[in-house]
Formats: sequence, structure tokens, C-alpha cells
Amino acid sequence: MKSRPRSFLRLAALTLAVLACGAGFNAGAAAGTELRIATVAPAGSSFHKRLQTLGNEWSHGAGGVSMNIYAGTQGGELQIVRRMRVGQIQGAMLTSVGLAQIERSVTALQYMPMMFRDWDDVDAVREKLRPDLERRLNDAGYVVMFWADAGWVRYFSNKPIQRFQDLKSLRVYASSGDPESVNLMKSYYTPVVLEPDQILLGLRNGMIDALPVPAFFANFSQIPTYAPYMLDLRWAPITGALVLTRRAWDKLDPAAQSWLRETSERAGNEMRRASRAEDEQAVQAMKDKMGLKVVAMTAEAEREWRAEVARIYPRIRGTLVPAPMFDATVEVLKARHAAGT
Repeated sequence: MKSRPRSFLRLAALTLAVLACGAGFNAGAAAGTELRIATVAPAGSSFHKRLQTLGNEWSHGAGGVSMNIYAGTQGGELQIVRRMRVGQIQGAMLTSVGLAQIERSVTALQYMPMMFRDWDDVDAVREKLRPDLERRLNDAGYVVMFWADAGWVRYFSNKPIQRFQDLKSLRVYASSGDPESVNLMKSYYTPVVLEPDQILLGLRNGMIDALPVPAFFANFSQIPTYAPYMLDLRWAPITGALVLTRRAWDKLDPAAQSWLRETSERAGNEMRRASRAEDEQAVQAMKDKMGLKVVAMTAEAEREWRAEVARIYPRIRGTLVPAPMFDATVEVLKARHAAGT
């Protein structure tokens, strides 16, 4: 496949996230309210298709709310948030990177590398923090329709990486969305700030040697063509949410609001289930079709990574992640792991 579609991510984010469609898709209501929804997810991606399905549901319910989705045409997540603020669009599917521009507390779901060991950890923390996060986002002028995720961030590179120190000499992709995280990583490697649609060019011309991205994005964008090695390490989950501006939400009648809540909650559950399955499927697809080489993580190397990351946590707490949210996340996970869950 020779096409190189516009891509997604920021870790940073990095970041899922995560998720939507091509410019000009109308969910199909003949009348009613149109909501313009933006995302950095590529048009034609699985996330785009799932949002299309949700848009179709919205249009057939109370109020005939149609979803006009824009993918990869509204800039990065910072630009998308700015467009919501000035009313150019009414909503967006954002990763925690974009959501952090609205409410910093959301970073607890994504900006704590190697803190989450599996999806059960992610679910436990999200559900514990969810009421507070949704209240904070609402106070900032945004309504959460559902929470989603887009796989684990993994390191792809043009030469094998195994030990943490292997990053030191590399130029690593960084999102433009979060300068604080870029500054933090300067101690560990050379971050190179690019927009997501510049990643392939950056790999081709040697601007970057490695990038932390989820497998679905790497597969969709054919990253292994230029970065054929993937370290078998779950660095961080890509998490996000579909949000609407409260200005747009408050204009909907109660029946329409109820329908959007109901259908969106179902959609969020399905997106999380499907994206998690796709995460592993994408790795296998890249191995089969693009010759991806998975670099195994030895026990010794993992201990080294965890020790190095543990030294980063004090710098993350109170800067990238607000201290109360950092502490709440640690508390939830300690309790889970102590109970053996």
C-alpha cells in the first residue's frame, strides 16, 4: 500500500487515542442540530468507522442530531481545542494530550509511564477518577460523552532498542502539544517536535530515529517501513474522550441529551473493547506484512527501565500530572496490586 494517510498521535502522548472521520461526513439527519466533530485520527481508520456508526445512531434518535466529522483537517489537538473554544467546531475526540489543554488532571490517565501494567489497571483508575475528571471538564465548559483508549504506546525505531540507555543517542518524535513533557524528556533523549502528519517524512529524512506510538497507528501509517524494530514494552496507555462544548450541549433539548448519553456510553464500551483487540492484532499484522521485528524485553532490561522511570516520577508529579491526581492513581494501583488483582 503506497498511500501515506495523515496520522495520529501524541504521547507525549505522545496520543488515542483518538478517533473519527473524513471531512464532510454527515450522519444523515434531514433536520435538527448538526454538531461538527474533529479528530486527528486518520480518515478510514477503525476509529473513524466507529464514530460514523455512533453518528448514525445519533441521527436516528430524539432531536435528529447529526455528526459532521473532520479527520486530519483541523490541525493537531492544540488547534482543535482552540477551534472548539472559538465555536468553529462543537466537539472533538481527543487523547489525554488534547484534553490536558482543557483540564490538566486528565494526564493521570496517560502521562505516567510504566505505571499501568494492563487494561484492568487503566479501567480501575479511570473509573475511580472519572466523576472528578468529568466535573472538572464540565466546569471548564466541556461535556464528556464517553471515554476511550487506543492501545499501548510502544517504541518503534530504525535500530534495536532494549535498554533505557539505548534512547540516549536517539532523536525521538515528540508532539507539539505539550512543551513540559518535551522538556522533561530532554534528560533522556533528544526530542524532535513534529506534527503527526510529518512523522513519516521525519523518519525518511533522518530527522527522527524512533517514536513512541500505539500499534494501530504504526500499522495504519506503515511505520515499520522506516522503523522496523518495536520494543516489547507497554510504555503508557493512550486514553481519551469524546467531548462536546457545553455551549452546544446546552442548546440540545433534554430528550436529545438523554439519547446522546445513552448511545455514547455504549459506543465508548465498544470502542475500548475493539481498540484493545486491535492493538495486538496490529502488531501481528506488521510482523506478517511489513517484517516488523519485535525486540524482547529481558527481565534485567525491564528492571532497568522501571528503575529509570521511577526516578522520573517525582518530576512528573506536580508538573505533567497534578499532584492530587498522581497520588490518587498511585493509591488505586497500590491497592489493586496488593490485593493481587
